[in-house]
Amino acid sequence: MRKSQSLIIQFILFFMIGFSLFLTIGNFFRTQSDSFRVNIVETTIELTDSYLSSIAINSVDTCKQCDFVSTNVKLENTTAGYFIQMDASTSAGIAVSTAPSYEIFLSSLHNLNESLTLTGEAYSAEAITLTFNRTKNELEVK
Repeated sequence: MRKSQSLIIQFILFFMIGFSLFLTIGNFFRTQSDSFRVNIVETTIELTDSYLSSIAINSVDTCKQCDFVSTNVKLENTTAGYFIQMDASTSAGIAVSTAPSYEIFLSSLHNLNESLTLTGEAYSAEAITLTFNRTKNELEVK
């Protein structure tokens, strides 16, 4: 093999090793980024559900003499909008999902779904109104 052929093969070999190393490191960081993004979205949905659950429990338990309690909630989130749905027909009383990734988190509102009628759905781009009607025993989200 001549010296010029050896130099060309060496150059091609080093280029392929460098390029494969670049792709491997890039894929590693992309995988880590995707993993962090999924973890952040899941945690944010669970916190939003916990926040809405605490507002619902507060609405139900605070005023024992009131027939009607209404609470306005504004969820501040710049990256994703939330879709909130209450439904008593399933075992999950409240479903919170995000718009870009469509991750869904279901919860039972700390078993309020067994004693109350849950209705309504709302999108978090606007203010969410959570109303509790004690005479109808109904919790509604608008």
